[in-house]
Amino acid sequence: IRIGYAVMLKSTAGGGGIGIQLCWSEEGLSDAFHSVERLARSNFSQGGIFLEKYVEKARHIEVQIFGDGKGSVVALGERDCSSQRRNQKVIEETPAPHIPSEVRSQLQETAKRLCAAVDYRNAGTVEYIYNPDNEEFYFLEVNTRLQVEHGVTEQVFGVDLVKMMIELGAGELTPLADIEKTLQPKGHSIQFRLYAEDPNKDFQPCAGLLSQVDFPEADGQRLRIDHWIEAGLEVSPNYDPMLAKIIVHGDSRDEAMLALAHTIEHTAIYGIETNLEFVRHILASEIFKQGRIYTRYLNEFNYTPA
Repeated sequence: IRIGYAVMLKSTAGGGGIGIQLCWSEEGLSDAFHSVERLARSNFSQGGIFLEKYVEKARHIEVQIFGDGKGSVVALGERDCSSQRRNQKVIEETPAPHIPSEVRSQLQETAKRLCAAVDYRNAGTVEYIYNPDNEEFYFLEVNTRLQVEHGVTEQVFGVDLVKMMIELGAGELTPLADIEKTLQPKGHSIQFRLYAEDPNKDFQPCAGLLSQVDFPEADGQRLRIDHWIEAGLEVSPNYDPMLAKIIVHGDSRDEAMLALAHTIEHTAIYGIETNLEFVRHILASEIFKQGRIYTRYLNEFNYTPA
């Protein structure tokens, strides 16, 4: 195979970054192919592989959609999920910063056409890789489920996606054409995922007894905290390390960033290590403040805890 650019090898059944390898040369591609195939079979019981062009400073942009199963689909804006560590999302926000209005419209219309073509029925997410250098986007995948970061969309659009899913299942959903007329995005929302992991030990999972859990008082509007933890609970090593989703909403992106920094400042989790301070440093970085972070940036992000 002769290629003039770097490529990504990816498992067709992959998820969470498992089964992804970057290849810079023909030799690297040949060497990686069988290892990716073995990893895919081991984790997903099938060895199918995608070959994709690699965009070096790619941004991960996704469109929230909802379909009624009869060809009617609405798009509820887009989210920027480029703040990732090893392909695991850390911070998500909507609307995505620095996307030209024409491209923003194309992202949403493409997602709607795709899902309408298959009579999609459910909440879902159409995901893209966006190249800010040439303002082009490339289809990545469709997640046929509710995403962890659906809360930022709810905060900006004033909808309840879980309620809509239940109403759809019960045959009581308001026609999507009527819902679409009422969609008026307001402000900016940012979420970060609070993980039970130790940034000082290569982000290894951290289990143990929670001795203190203090969050600022949430009002559901400006501050929303979805969590399951309290002092005295044991964090098990057997499950996903996410402890909470902290979601803020502001009239602007700057206001939302200040609100998130304030929330982190007044959050205390003791007993185990978490990524709270790591996220604080990301928020303080110039590249995040400018809204220009890309998917591989955090892999080299210089963070040294006290």
